[in-house]
Amino acid sequence: MTPLLVAMATVLVLAGGPAPAPAATTKHHFITNRDGSSAPQRLGFNVFDTGSSTAEIRRIPAGVDALVWLGEKCPTPLDAAFRRTVDRLAGRRDVFGYYLSDEPHLADCPGGPQALASRARYIREASSDRQLSFIVLSDREDYRAFRPAVTGVSMVGLDPYPCSVAHPRCDLAKIDQAVGAARRRGIPAHKIVPVYQAFGQSRTDSRYYQLPSPRQLQRMLRRWATLVPDPPMDYTYGWGHQGSANPTLVDSPRLQEVLARFFAG
Repeated sequence: MTPLLVAMATVLVLAGGPAPAPAATTKHHFITNRDGSSAPQRLGFNVFDTGSSTAEIRRIPAGVDALVWLGEKCPTPLDAAFRRTVDRLAGRRDVFGYYLSDEPHLADCPGGPQALASRARYIREASSDRQLSFIVLSDREDYRAFRPAVTGVSMVGLDPYPCSVAHPRCDLAKIDQAVGAARRRGIPAHKIVPVYQAFGQSRTDSRYYQLPSPRQLQRMLRRWATLVPDPPMDYTYGWGHQGSANPTLVDSPRLQEVLARFFAG
């Protein structure tokens, strides 16, 4: 940390404010909803979401890897189309892995865990264990069913977004509860991917989440670092607007600065 940042941290502590978040321990920082922008790389993001098009993957900047979206809300078993896509990308050094499902629910797709297992196994075989598989879970009721021992996935993101209109100071206990439940239900800490909230909702018809302030984001990063000290990757949602997710990180240079310092240490 530079002398200037040390001085700033000291002032914050003496003033009763939160100390800056500790340095990130993972080297892999994932961002979604870029809309083709390479600007997140300047902040330290080095894993970008992409589709499976080779042309799209080639367009990401040098030094950045792709996490390819092959996702399904309700995962289906391995099929020929999935095999062809993975076979085509398995040898690429710039493909970090594959995003296989976003917030699946066992009640909606009881065959989902076994379907993911067939897909994750094929990724391991085709890439000789080099490329990873990733899912995000939102409901604690789904943690046990979709745990890595069943699905074979490399990484499991948890997204207990703590900042909302109902909790304007951000309820960080949600993070503790999610991580505790995940550990008890068989998701190892070293496979947990923290999902950092960098969005709010301004539309009156769907206004629930609230964009965190810089200090709130610092506290969020510090809490995650305490509970999951050595994650395989971290994930910030998100860069650009998506549906009712507005505002987002692209709208807040101050939040961008917090994350840039966190990634740089």
